[in-house]
Amino acid sequence: MADVSKKFNGDPATRELILKCATTEIDTYGIIGLRLSSVAEKAHVSVPLIYKYFEDRDGLLAVVLGDWYEEFVFRYRSMIDGWIDSASTITLEEFAQLSPKPQAGAMQKDREFRLQVLATALENPQLHRRIKALTIDSHAWGIATMDRAIPKLPESDRHFDRRFFSLLLFNTMYVFYDLLDTERIDDEQYISFLVHLIRSSSHANSNANNN
Repeated sequence: MADVSKKFNGDPATRELILKCATTEIDTYGIIGLRLSSVAEKAHVSVPLIYKYFEDRDGLLAVVLGDWYEEFVFRYRSMIDGWIDSASTITLEEFAQLSPKPQAGAMQKDREFRLQVLATALENPQLHRRIKALTIDSHAWGIATMDRAIPKLPESDRHFDRRFFSLLLFNTMYVFYDLLDTERIDDEQYISFLVHLIRSSSHANSNANNN
C-alpha cells in the first residue's frame, strides 16, 4: 500500500512551470478566473499532476498569491530600508511619506490586487497562514524601522505614540475611498494632516512626561 503521507517532490522545473502558467492565468483572468484545466494545458501537464504538486486549486493559489504578496511586501521594505540607511537626518514630513497615501498612482494596480489577495485569504487557510506570518514579520520590521528612523527626527518630533503610526501603516487600505468621485483628498493634503497628528501626539507625550 502506498504511503499517502509522503510528500510529493516531483520535478522542480515542472513545478515552477505550473506556477508561471498559473500566474499568467491570474494576470489575464483574475483570481476567480483561474482554471486548473487551462493551467495544465499551458504547462503541458495533467490536472492530476497539478494536484500532486499542490493538492488542489486552493493549494496552487496559496503558493502563487503568497509569492506575489511576499514580493510586494519585501519590495516596499527594501525601498524604505535603503532610504533610512542613507539618510543622516529625516524630517517628520519625509517620515510621514512611509504611510500609504490616497492617490496610489502607479501603485493602484498593486493596491487593488493586494485587496483581492487578502479577500482570498479569508477563504483559503493555507494562504491565510502565509499572509498572517508575513504580516507578523512585517509588523516587527515596522517597529524596528521606527527604532532606526526616530533618532534621525528632530528631537521635538520623536515622542509620538508608535501604535498610532503602526495602525496607519498597516490598516490604511482606502477600500471605500477609491470608490468616491467627490470629496477626495490629495497626497499633499493627507501628508500635511498626518504630520499634524503625529506632531500633536509627540508634543502631548512630551508635555505629559515633563509634568
